[in-house]
Amino acid sequence: MEVCRDGGSPWRVGWESIKANRLPMAVLWLLAAALVAGYTYVPCVRAALQPVFDFQTGGGWKAAVMNRIVFCGLLPGAFLLTIRSIRPPRPLLTVLANCVWMGAWGVASNAFFTLQSQMFGSGHDIATLAVKVLVDKCVWSALLCVPLNSVFFFWEGRDFSLARCRAEWPRSYLRQIYLPILLADFSVWIPVQFAVYVFPLPLQIQLVGFAGAFWSLVGLASGKRLA
Repeated sequence: MEVCRDGGSPWRVGWESIKANRLPMAVLWLLAAALVAGYTYVPCVRAALQPVFDFQTGGGWKAAVMNRIVFCGLLPGAFLLTIRSIRPPRPLLTVLANCVWMGAWGVASNAFFTLQSQMFGSGHDIATLAVKVLVDKCVWSALLCVPLNSVFFFWEGRDFSLARCRAEWPRSYLRQIYLPILLADFSVWIPVQFAVYVFPLPLQIQLVGFAGAFWSLVGLASGKRLA
């Protein structure tokens, strides 16, 4: 999401981002709901996801890293390299940096989802799901994912120049960057996270990477970065 430069309210900027991306957001919600329904009621869907389950179970954090590198680094990177209108000034460096960055998030996500399972169990009741989503959004996302990703992509968007970052860094990070992105993040990912936490732990770790890849590809295809 672009930085708010016009002095507008962060709530307004976040709301405008939600409205602008309402179609891909709705598609992502529908895909998540369909996957939950298919896994629950359609045996062939469960069977199709079994190799993914086995891959994560056998690979642990390494499988999570591979998931993020391939689906959140290389796959969006292919769009950056092949579509001229969205190609960054240093495309190969951008793809490499994204792969390293997303791979690191794979390690962190594996640890976080495992910790959630240990703390709150693997139940599918609404109370357990709600607690996991609350911790996910209000602690994991609000205190870690959004701040770190916003800084990284701000730096990346300025051709990895620290001088440009210092010169263009907004006067109010919280109002101009953090709050708009956090609002958009909540609106997009809260329904998706409810769906993700329905699955067994190994699938949670893998599926959240697939969902992130879909969202990144939609953003790149539309020529803008989505929150």
